[in-house]
Amino acid sequence: MRTSPRRRAAGPTAPALATRPLYRLLQMKGMTPAEAANLTAFMCGLPATSHDWSLKQVNQLLFLRQMQQTGRFGRTDGKPKLAN
Repeated sequence: MRTSPRRRAAGPTAPALATRPLYRLLQMKGMTPAEAANLTAFMCGLPATSHDWSLKQVNQLLFLRQMQQTGRFGRTDGKPKLAN
């Protein structure tokens, strides 16, 4: 008999990468900080654009993506509430 509450199944997620060690490894292999951050972002499933990512930005977006995937952050969060 099941006594614990059921957890809501999360949608498909990419495996979590340790961004800081990956970023440092890429720099040790000769990449510039911007190149290492852009490749780290790409490997985490973020779009590769002409924008240079920073490791901080990558981690912030990964955090928000995880919050949204687990149902803790929705489309209306952060929007102003209408007064009654």
